Amino acid sequence: MYPLALVGVFLGLIVLGVLLGALTGLAPGLHVNNVAALLLATRELWASWVESWVDGAGTDPTLVGVLLSAFLLATAASHSVFSFIPSVFLGAPTEDTALATLPGHRLLLAGKGAKAVALAARGAVLGTAFAVVLLIPLSFLLDGPILLAERFRPMTAAFLVGLLVVILLSELRGRNRGRRILRSGWVQALAGLLGIVTLRGAVPLPPNLALFPLFAGLFGLPTLFVSLRGPPGRVPPQTLESLRPLGRQEIGNALRGAAAGAAISWLPGLSGGVAATLASVGRRKRSGPNQFMVVLGAVSSSTALLSVAVLFMIQRTRSGVAAGVRVLLGDPGGPSAWGPVPDAILPLVVAAVLATAVAAPLAAGLARRAARTWSLVDSRRISALSLLVIQGLLFFVTGPVGLAVAGVATLVGLVPIAFRVRRIHLMATLLVPVLLSYLLPTS
Repeated sequence: MYPLALVGVFLGLIVLGVLLGALTGLAPGLHVNNVAALLLATRELWASWVESWVDGAGTDPTLVGVLLSAFLLATAASHSVFSFIPSVFLGAPTEDTALATLPGHRLLLAGKGAKAVALAARGAVLGTAFAVVLLIPLSFLLDGPILLAERFRPMTAAFLVGLLVVILLSELRGRNRGRRILRSGWVQALAGLLGIVTLRGAVPLPPNLALFPLFAGLFGLPTLFVSLRGPPGRVPPQTLESLRPLGRQEIGNALRGAAAGAAISWLPGLSGGVAATLASVGRRKRSGPNQFMVVLGAVSSSTALLSVAVLFMIQRTRSGVAAGVRVLLGDPGGPSAWGPVPDAILPLVVAAVLATAVAAPLAAGLARRAARTWSLVDSRRISALSLLVIQGLLFFVTGPVGLAVAGVATLVGLVPIAFRVRRIHLMATLLVPVLLSYLLPTS
């Protein structure tokens, strides 16, 4: 019975992780890092619960650590899928889904809000699958004879500067190119300054907590304010069409998103928001909002898995979830019979794959239910209600300081709308502080 009980506990923890990830994903301001901190604070209780189901588990701390790590990764995988629902329907983005607010809102106003979430969920499934495929090649690059992580570190600042420049040069199209470049540079400067003030200690909020008001103000609230200024009317009836069969373009976009997640997962200080920026540069206009949602879904899910996998490759943490796994597992061990990938990562990969596969259809189904309600209410009332919900969450999670940060961020977020330039330039709010951490590491 021991193997059956072990499998049962493993699957039960995955189901619990999917449900908890749904809760954190649907509630802006809650993050998987909060779950990781709570899990570590109560792990003795969890260990006792596991032992009550699996005889002898209490004498094997590694087994308990693997099971709880699988639960944590399942929660992160589920969160990465469900977080697209408030991003599309409420305009309440997280760092990973900030760019999804823009095409997601466009699809909502075109009667395709449910489709936007379903496309992101499809991208998440594909992104997780590609992340699994990339595990061994990435391990050879980072931990093999190439040692890319160590060799690239001195070039990280140049990479970030280059990324900011490439985003700026994406405005070189159509008329008035010089004017758009200047305006975009001004947007980057404002967003970068806001990021420095908010994330480098001037604001009395932990950086992970400060991201909620920062990105809600930059991306979500401006969209809602613009909607309030529009003419009264209902959100277009939401069509509940099924997705087309998987095509070559979607596979290619998901692979690009997973590759961006792989590239960012091992760079210190960078995370899903930067991966989304990297994957979106120069492609959104060409691929359209539908394919862009697939890209962002793949970015979100692949980053959730690969940021933990990197712990096993270079023994460094790149996310709060990875830090929690490190505490739970201790030394994750070296190569195994599977090659450069240690044995301990295999159940975590299984947990991420199963959780994503379960969360994706659940999120798509929940989005279809939300779409039916959204089409029955005046669009300006929805925008007003969304504003109240987001501001209430901001006050509850971050207090008056968070509301102030969101207010200033909203003013900055309105600038690219007024200047008619791409809002991807606002991602400088994350890129510039990270760049400074490399240029001025002791500041």
